[in-house]
Amino acid sequence: MSESQIQIRSKTEHKPVDEILLVDDSPTVLAVASKMLEERYVVVTAANGLEAWDILNQNKAITLVFSDMQMPIMNGLELLLKIRNSEDLRLSKLPVVMITGKSDTDAGKQAVFDIGASDFIGKPFDTLDLISRARAYVNPKNSHRKRVSDIALEEREIIASASSFHSVGCQALEFSRENDTSISVVYIELGNYEEIEEIVGNQNAKAVMLTVAKRINETVRDEDITTRLGVNKLAVMYSLVGSTSSTVVSRLINHLDDIEFEFEGKPIKVDILHGYENSKHHDKDVTFSEICMHADSNLHANNDDTDLVDIRKEARRFGESIFGEFKSRGKKLGLWFFLKSVISGDFEAIPKQYELELLTIMKRYIKFIEDRDKA
Repeated sequence: MSESQIQIRSKTEHKPVDEILLVDDSPTVLAVASKMLEERYVVVTAANGLEAWDILNQNKAITLVFSDMQMPIMNGLELLLKIRNSEDLRLSKLPVVMITGKSDTDAGKQAVFDIGASDFIGKPFDTLDLISRARAYVNPKNSHRKRVSDIALEEREIIASASSFHSVGCQALEFSRENDTSISVVYIELGNYEEIEEIVGNQNAKAVMLTVAKRINETVRDEDITTRLGVNKLAVMYSLVGSTSSTVVSRLINHLDDIEFEFEGKPIKVDILHGYENSKHHDKDVTFSEICMHADSNLHANNDDTDLVDIRKEARRFGESIFGEFKSRGKKLGLWFFLKSVISGDFEAIPKQYELELLTIMKRYIKFIEDRDKA
């Protein structure tokens, strides 16, 4: 007899179409840019931010916006702010490339970047400049939207390895420092995963986790990244969030809370827990691994129980004996990050340069247990 399938109810997804919105108060710029793009894309134009905002709310096929910064009625910064703060996930994660001119100040560009501009392109631009930006942002994730029967394959299409997550996160953090903005790391955990697995079976439990991962992926932009940290835990890094950090996280949690699961006609309770950390709360020398560590701690703090408290007390007791020899804070935190990959069995995610140190740590841990038991 075939196993019953978990039923998932969520909002209707729209298939992406290659349409681009150009926003500029200059008819000449609109005409020239349209001519450059129209052989490859459907082009829609607007003369100011307000007109563009109306179009975006009506046309769900637009996948990229090019917007001038200086415009009457509503300028590019105001338009970008409305897009990034929108409660509509389709809009809030929309790539926005700002068109800059000689009169745009560095302070103005910085303000737009802080709000969440995806990229910049300066006037005058040529066809190669414009097409390369369009190719970079129009539907780069079409392959992620495929529906395949194999859960493991589908997961690999939307979730990065732990090593890629760490590498991209480090680069994003460095980039945020250089541009005076910030990143956020959010940890998501299915608190009752074992209970779900007992009720619906192993494959259906994996399908629940994959659905959560897909939901997270719907909130990320091309510069963001998601990874899996264990059977029931995921992490997502949002880059260039700046002052919109809390809005981004709230939008993610609301999007996850919207999922409803059923099994054999009965609702299935899924406890989705979260904790997050923003780099703006730390000094300039903070590492990406340390931000992840704080996000994980916040996950536990938000959803504490006696077992977790006991585990952290025990961890503090032997932590220094395990990591003490490594003087670099970055090295310690990098080892902590990849030790979690060992625990979860994701061995391929561990960079080769960390293998020897991880083996050393495990040997120390075994010795610690042996010495403790002898005492």
